[in-house]
Formats: sequence, structure tokens, C-alpha cells
Amino acid sequence: HVRATPAITAPASSRKPGLPAQFDMALISKTPKHRQQAWGMLNGLHVAQVHVIFKLPLQFGQYSCPLAYVEWFTPLQGLDLIVGMYQVSRSTQ
Repeated sequence: HVRATPAITAPASSRKPGLPAQFDMALISKTPKHRQQAWGMLNGLHVAQVHVIFKLPLQFGQYSCPLAYVEWFTPLQGLDLIVGMYQVSRSTQ
């Protein structure tokens, strides 16, 4: 499951603290599955941070799947051998 939840501010009269926003990261495929398998597991996958999950109003037609507003990151850079992770940064395009 992918989550995108806004921050919740605690009312002044509440003893409970507010909750921070949570925007999950996702790996999104832009490559047809047969090419992705031929090129390797991570090829064709792009990193994005999900900010909003929504459905279109009925006046735009019947579209049953939810949509997402995402912030794209740069393609996966070289693997950092010390930490064992790929490097990415926020995309400017």
C-alpha cells in the first residue's frame, strides 16, 4: 500500500500531539514488462514521492482507478558500495 497523508495539527485544547505528513516513495515502471525483464530488475524503474492520491469527479467520465500526484526523482545513479544503496535526488524537470 502507498500512503499520502497530510499533517494533522492538534487542537489547542488537546493533549495529543499532531501528526506529521507522510508521503511514501514508490518505484514506478515506465518500461514495458518484457523489456524490463531483459534489462534487469531495476532498469526502467523510476523513483517518485507520492503527495496526493485521488479519484476524478464523475463529470470527467468513468475512471475507476485512483490517480496520484507524484514528485519525480532523478534516475538511479551508481550503487554506493559503502551503504549498498542507489543515489537519487529531486528532479528539476
